[in-house]
Amino acid sequence: MKIRLHVVVDKEDDAIVELVQNALNEICSKMSYSPSRLQPSLAGCMEFYATSELEENEIDDLLSKLNNDWDGEKDDCQAYSFNTTMFHPNVYYIQFQSF
Repeated sequence: MKIRLHVVVDKEDDAIVELVQNALNEICSKMSYSPSRLQPSLAGCMEFYATSELEENEIDDLLSKLNNDWDGEKDDCQAYSFNTTMFHPNVYYIQFQSF
């Protein structure tokens, strides 16, 4: 199944984006990343997308490691760091979608 993550990092710093992507690689080494860019609606934030092809059991494992409290359905869910525990302290927002 194809999956996509939209990740917003709370700092305008390419080095921190790289740290977040490295942490994500430790959870799931099958990810491919878009170039990071400034997040247009949040001052001082960067964003990137990660995609992969995963099996159902890999998706369950990934979701459990990325965040502790998702909002939405399993195939289209999101989380904000102000009320959940993210896989990295600099992740402000994450959205997961499977296709």
